[in-house]
Amino acid sequence: VATMARLPLVLATGSMLAEARDWLTPSDMEEAFRIQPRCVWPDCRNLRCTVVSTVVPGILFLRYVLPRAVAPRSGAVCSFWALAALLAFAIAACSNPGVVPRKPTKHDAWSTPPAKHITVNGVLVRQRWCSTCHINRPLRSKHCSFCDRCVFRFDHHCTWLGNCVGLGNYRAFLTLVLAASLFFGHSMLITVLVLRHDLSTADAWLGGWRRVLRRVFIVNAGKSAYAFYSLVMFLAFFVLLLYHAIIIGCNLTTNEHVRDYYLTRNPFDVTCTENYRQVLCMPYGTPPRIGTGGLTPKPQLPAVKRPAVLSNGNGSVVAPVATTIVECVPDP
Repeated sequence: VATMARLPLVLATGSMLAEARDWLTPSDMEEAFRIQPRCVWPDCRNLRCTVVSTVVPGILFLRYVLPRAVAPRSGAVCSFWALAALLAFAIAACSNPGVVPRKPTKHDAWSTPPAKHITVNGVLVRQRWCSTCHINRPLRSKHCSFCDRCVFRFDHHCTWLGNCVGLGNYRAFLTLVLAASLFFGHSMLITVLVLRHDLSTADAWLGGWRRVLRRVFIVNAGKSAYAFYSLVMFLAFFVLLLYHAIIIGCNLTTNEHVRDYYLTRNPFDVTCTENYRQVLCMPYGTPPRIGTGGLTPKPQLPAVKRPAVLSNGNGSVVAPVATTIVECVPDP
């Protein structure tokens, strides 16, 4: 069964419909966000799995392990990471990623409009047609099959959040990944230090390895399990954070990177510093240089019939062949 966030159905009305907006410029995207709610309901089934697998172990750590931390200041910092991760999780899960307004005009379900090509910063880009929303998808957007909506600057559908990650909640998602990696890494370190302190106070080192192993895996089984769990979670979040740090430097989304969307050159890639500034400080981006482009076939020339003058080797003559010539030239 497909999981689905309750993203709003946004219809283009009034001047938007009359002007046939393509939602290509930052001002158009800002206007699209103004006509739709900022908050949405995520998929609750996925949220339950996330809470059980991540939030509950973190709460158990804060309740039973953190009070025994050797350094009180370290425990306060770890609590801050936990609070930041929970807040970012709530914002990312409940924020509207940005739904592309649909056109209420109904099209034939079996007909597909011709492909539309535009040039963006000197690079030819194809605008794909969405047969569900009946629109040419804006730049960097994609139709999410889980949420059944086209999403601005679609990154991916996150089942842990029960929501799409797009233009409206990408920065909250990055904050979540950063805070979660810091929390799990810090909590793992605190748990290891608590285990070490427990072994020292119990003089377990004097009883040989059997006593040490018994103290670690039987007496402190919960702490040892959490130390291993937090190590796995830290590595997972750290790798995810590193991956997004790399694609942000190239001004790519996860969807664009996985699908290798730009075959020649990424039209949105500027410099590493400027790419980070756009993603983190200017989510709508800078106005691109947009023009028309593409290849359009010339009208077909009349078929030219050429009489055959060669035989096929057995005395018969080859029949005349009609040849049609079609040329493609760039659009003006």
